Amino acid sequence: MQHYISFDVYSTSSEEFNSDYLMRFLFFVIFTFLSLNIFASGEFGGGVTFSPNISFKGEDVSIKINQDDFESYAYSVLINGSFFVERKFPKVALGIGLGYLFLNEQTEKVSKDFTTEELKDYIFNHDYGTLPMYMRIKMSKRFFLKTGITSLVNLSNNLTSVLTDVNNGASTQAILADNTSYNLFNFSGDIGIGYTFVDKKIAMDIEPLFTKNLIGLFNGEVDANAFQSSIGVSLTIRF
Repeated sequence: MQHYISFDVYSTSSEEFNSDYLMRFLFFVIFTFLSLNIFASGEFGGGVTFSPNISFKGEDVSIKINQDDFESYAYSVLINGSFFVERKFPKVALGIGLGYLFLNEQTEKVSKDFTTEELKDYIFNHDYGTLPMYMRIKMSKRFFLKTGITSLVNLSNNLTSVLTDVNNGASTQAILADNTSYNLFNFSGDIGIGYTFVDKKIAMDIEPLFTKNLIGLFNGEVDANAFQSSIGVSLTIRF
């Protein structure tokens, strides 16, 4: 079965596109340079973090898959977990981690045919390896600001078709060949305000977290997932 995706989105000029990517690259280089210099001193620490997020888009975008029109990723869930090490200072901590990210996206069919007895949608699953780098700034004894950038490597992708009977709600699933061209590397910007609710030898933090995709899942200058954002809650255990 032929599988293709077409996007009904605005386009950007080549000059705007190149300057946008240049700014992202410079931000990444500066952040990495500062990280390597500060990381050379201070007290060592480490831990694990887990973050379920719900993704959303700032604008409505439609996509076309196998002759069917859908709203672009009406439902999207992101699960992120990582191990990290950090250098701690009186007011600032700087860390780097290694983790895994799972992104699940489901379309919602846009149909003008109300006589159909089956509704069709598609589920995309993406697996990423992650390399988060962050700075945690202490605002008070319990509250902190955390910001950073995460490098992502696309490991695998799969596409599932779901047919749902409108009469009895029964559904059937089938795995399809996914011929979409995905970006191998990606980046996201992360920011959150956290609260340390356990502050002993082992500390525990809870943190509302906002993440913004900087490149997009698909190859090309314009795609349905450019600048995808997500919001969720991060739970961290650190020592």
